[in-house]
Amino acid sequence: MSKEQRIFEELLAYHCAPTLKGVKMANMFHVPRDLFPHAKQLVFEYNKKFKEKGLMFRILQADKPRITFYLYSSKQIQKLFNESSVCSFLKTYEYPLDSISACLDHLESRMEDSCYPHEIGIFLGYPLNDVLGFINNESCLDFGAWKVYDSNHLEDSKNLFTLFDRIRTQFIQAVENGMRIEQLV
Repeated sequence: MSKEQRIFEELLAYHCAPTLKGVKMANMFHVPRDLFPHAKQLVFEYNKKFKEKGLMFRILQADKPRITFYLYSSKQIQKLFNESSVCSFLKTYEYPLDSISACLDHLESRMEDSCYPHEIGIFLGYPLNDVLGFINNESCLDFGAWKVYDSNHLEDSKNLFTLFDRIRTQFIQAVENGMRIEQLV
């Protein structure tokens, strides 16, 4: 394994373990461009490794000094796009909902205007009510992987945060002990 792959796998374990394990729709992380001079090749290799699992990597902001790696479950994101409330919300930001790729292209263009457009939480699997609570500057009830605003899902969110932390710890320990990410998925 190259040094670049080792660093990439360490970052995947830390930032993307819940998605790799199948309990979260998507994760992303940002790195300085010069950390991964062969980023496109890495994404190509890992997309081949995880295709059977329905996981896809995509680089966002590929021409910026800081690039974003986005990992998502194709099946879970498609399911999300079938929810009428989410579609209505995304349409207010002019997202083309005819394909995942077109949506992610639009997200990338929105990231050009603002590093974190408000709707980015939808693409990370955050509940719509929590995304709306953030946008409307409501009182935050709790936080973990995201800020929770919806009291109806507070306990579920807390349980998910605990699960995400446990999975992250397992992945980090396994990678530190020499396991490859594909062995953990």
